[in-house]
Amino acid sequence: MKNILKPGVMALGLGLVLTTLCYGQATINGPAHNVIYWDGDSTNLQTLANSAYTDVIVSFVTPDSNCNLSGLPSDIVNSIRTLHDVGKTVLVSFGGSGVDSGQYAACANNENQLANQLVNIVTNYGSTDQMSWFDGVDIDFEDTNAFSGGTGYDGVDFLTALTDDLYSGLPQWHNIITHAPQTQYWLQNYSYQYPPYVQLWWNTTWNPQQQEIAWFDNQFYNNCPWGWDCDASSKIADYKNIINWGVLPTRLVMGLPVSPCATGTDPNTGQCTGDGYIPLNDGSNNDVATVLSVLQQTYPDEFGGIMGWDYSWDLSDDSGSWGGAVLGGLYYFQPTWTGSNDQTGLCLDSNYNAFNYNVYTQPCNGGNYQNWRFKANTIVDAQTGLCLDSNYSGNVYTDSCNGGNYQNWERWGSIIFNRQTKRCLDSNYNGQAYTQPCNGGNYQNWY
Repeated sequence: MKNILKPGVMALGLGLVLTTLCYGQATINGPAHNVIYWDGDSTNLQTLANSAYTDVIVSFVTPDSNCNLSGLPSDIVNSIRTLHDVGKTVLVSFGGSGVDSGQYAACANNENQLANQLVNIVTNYGSTDQMSWFDGVDIDFEDTNAFSGGTGYDGVDFLTALTDDLYSGLPQWHNIITHAPQTQYWLQNYSYQYPPYVQLWWNTTWNPQQQEIAWFDNQFYNNCPWGWDCDASSKIADYKNIINWGVLPTRLVMGLPVSPCATGTDPNTGQCTGDGYIPLNDGSNNDVATVLSVLQQTYPDEFGGIMGWDYSWDLSDDSGSWGGAVLGGLYYFQPTWTGSNDQTGLCLDSNYNAFNYNVYTQPCNGGNYQNWRFKANTIVDAQTGLCLDSNYSGNVYTDSCNGGNYQNWERWGSIIFNRQTKRCLDSNYNGQAYTQPCNGGNYQNWY
């Protein structure tokens, strides 16, 4: 599988290198996620520290017939800490295709018990070292029969209750909840008046101040035998159809297989099925480059990003470079961001004087010093190429990009949060920019 993206209008290029509090990346006017699932040993998990991925989902913890969970490797703590040290968001995934209807049914009507177990796993069984905690939970539910009345429990009710209980139970800064559905769950009604995940979205977002699901890592693959998502054009069309149900594009991530073998092999021939696979960029317009170009132009500053399945195939087929190519494309097609303070109406500005607390606000003027771009969890001034930085004293400035956590900024809606200091970007009418403890005030809202 080739991983070099060709030059030209559609070129992404591996040489081109792209937050919801602890969401790692996309929210309104935020950058896109570059998500990868990991399912293997902790040695490979730690190699993700040097990758271009922004969000890592460790899969899977699974229930037994009594809804007791298991599945994590014993040495996961050091890996989580290593990934946090370089600004990665790390989630634990519940479910997967290996869980049967009976196991899910054992958890139905016991969602609070299930949620408590997941919260216990997220917090490393009550550890006081929050750097070893997961950032939240991914729910990979694949019991289609639960949407058709054939399992003895209702899939939408189960997912709604589990999401509600997790939202109530997860601790602050570690309360990301994601879901990983298939396209059919959005666009086919099954036994409901509306498609099941449309109902789930409505059930968990009825209160604008209580948006429980951070994003959906939708599996735009594995569906071709049923007529879904076979090529780039159908993936794009289905993505738009899901958005038409009212789902925010910042909450919808395009899930793609990283290899023709990632979604399985033909049982008769042993050959890779290639189900839903598209290459990075082969000039055919049936590739990842096309998906990125179209969706980022359709939803500028709002496209949710790309999810890859899974890291083992990236390592074996691409030597770990698939994520870098995707991130290059996300950055290449990403519009610049101008941060206007909601209270003052002034725009975040900067200059070349690094280390000199050279970040401030000025009347918005459309100049390049007021244009910023997101690279992973960093915020880079488009004119100077320097990264937004901070310290525990609340000073904000730009410095050469160094990959440190003081330059790791994450977004919760319109709030910009420093992962190292746990303080929020703030401002005043005098043009000063700084960080303060997060307080939800308008001076900490940036649009």
